[in-house]
Amino acid sequence: MGNVQFYLTIGIPTLAVLLGVLMNVVQFNSLNARFASNDVRFSALETRFSSLETRFDGRFNNIDARFNNLEGKFDTLIGKIVELDNRATRIEAKLDIR
Repeated sequence: MGNVQFYLTIGIPTLAVLLGVLMNVVQFNSLNARFASNDVRFSALETRFSSLETRFDGRFNNIDARFNNLEGKFDTLIGKIVELDNRATRIEAKLDIR
């Protein structure tokens, strides 16, 4: 075996391995760039969702306050109805009406 054959036997597989490693690095960098762009898009979506969440929280707090106000009014109304029922029961008892 001559020197040229020896160098070709060692050099061609080594060159192929180095070329494969280089291609893997290029592929890895392109995938990394894609993931980075997706991260930017997801962070933008996260910002939009958090702004929507604060808007809805404000509206729901307003609705909660309205329901609490209505609840107080209904409690007062029910108290008045119970009071009228008690009065009617007392009048029926005094007049012996049933």
